[in-house]
Amino acid sequence: MEIANISLSRLRNEEHNEFHDGFSDLVIDFTPVALGIETQFSDFTLLFGNEKETLHILQKSEITDELVDCDALRDFTFRGFSDSIKSSCNHFRNETKKAAKRVQIVLDEYGNVVEKSYDQETTAINNLVSKLKQDYAAEISILGVSEWIDELLANNVAFNTLIKNRYTQESAKTQLLMKRVRTEVDNAFRTITKRINALIIVNGEEAYEKFVIELNNRIENYTDNLAIRLGHNAKKTEVVVGEK
Repeated sequence: MEIANISLSRLRNEEHNEFHDGFSDLVIDFTPVALGIETQFSDFTLLFGNEKETLHILQKSEITDELVDCDALRDFTFRGFSDSIKSSCNHFRNETKKAAKRVQIVLDEYGNVVEKSYDQETTAINNLVSKLKQDYAAEISILGVSEWIDELLANNVAFNTLIKNRYTQESAKTQLLMKRVRTEVDNAFRTITKRINALIIVNGEEAYEKFVIELNNRIENYTDNLAIRLGHNAKKTEVVVGEK
């Protein structure tokens, strides 16, 4: 038994806040002491308070879920591309393995771009894609990941166009703050879940079973709703493309 994974970065701001609100209430019901997470939950509570304050500011501004979705999409594509390269570093074919390791050096140079500010991430992705296309065309061909790179660039262009055309500089700063505090809250949440999963191995399931079952049910509900929304968005994109 263990706590399931959830793609927190793809939740909209209100969904994200609601999920962690429910998680917090669940921990309080079972008590941090009984779960063995007193210190970790205290850290989480402090960070989650920052998220609540930032969400309150956002709800008074013109920022909409569209910007959140657009940023999450390019983050998701970057992670998928990075994972594909990392996996190919262990490929059975030596040529593929060598190509992947050369590309991995470039990815390491740019780091985890999803944690950068909006402007920094946009610039980093543009530079990364340009470098890969110009200097690593052979490796990209061997690895068969040109579609990943094209998709990442398209996502980045779409985000940049959206933020330039629809949002003021002040609004963008507030949304950037939300992205940062959300990351901090998510890291605190994962610290707690990793600790509980470890404690289950050490102490057995009995003391944590009801908590894990209830939390996993909540995770499943949010994951299902997310899948439905993303599927709906994908269908809308197909319609738009078809109309052009």
